[in-house]
Amino acid sequence: MMAIGDSFDAAANFMRFDLAGLETYGNTRSRHQGKANVLFCDGHVESPTLEFLFEDTSDAALNRWNRDHQPHRELLAP
Repeated sequence: MMAIGDSFDAAANFMRFDLAGLETYGNTRSRHQGKANVLFCDGHVESPTLEFLFEDTSDAALNRWNRDHQPHRELLAP
């Protein structure tokens, strides 16, 4: 499990935006040099790129969104 935090419009659901939306709501890209601060429930922190978090469809990127650490490509939208 992970938490992604930054300032954004609290009325908007930032998980539904593409990367252009993240730039509009919170300026994450410019504030963190194209990366995001991610806190994991085990206590460690990483700073992956926004592309890796939200657009990358490699197994490594998809694994982190699932509790069983499998990519589950069958769940990706066509």
